Amino acid sequence: MRKLYFGLILLTFGTACRQGDKKANDTMLPKHQNVDSLTQNADHQNRLSGEKTYQYLKNGDTISLVIQIDGEKVYGDLTYAWKEKDKNRGKIEGILRDSVLTADYTFSSEGQQSIRQVVFKLSAQRAVEGYGPMEEKAGKMLFVDSEKVAYDEKFALENVISSTK
Repeated sequence: MRKLYFGLILLTFGTACRQGDKKANDTMLPKHQNVDSLTQNADHQNRLSGEKTYQYLKNGDTISLVIQIDGEKVYGDLTYAWKEKDKNRGKIEGILRDSVLTADYTFSSEGQQSIRQVVFKLSAQRAVEGYGPMEEKAGKMLFVDSEKVAYDEKFALENVISSTK
């Protein structure tokens, strides 16, 4: 009988300690976050890590985005090949936050090198480019207000190749 009481006491104590740990972990997070939301964010970031290739292919027009995602850092190649127009091919380097890639696109067109800011909303399946008013600052074209960028599904790029680390 003593062993039974001792076992119940240990079980109760162990359960109480675990609940205390859970409360301590919950209080360490900001009020709007919990453990589940952090896990979901980490899972989403993991799905977007590694090398990704997105393409738009319609009516002779091609947009190709090949990127390497390493945490928040993103780098790769971006090509626009519009039917009956000059091709733009270049490199991108930027940051991925909350599924939004903001990058500098350094490209050559008609023998001239330019830099312009690009924004893509990324998912495991698609990349949708953002558009908005731009202005030149320090030799590159930047969005006037990155909070007011509109995403156009008309030219959505589909994920064609994915690999994770």
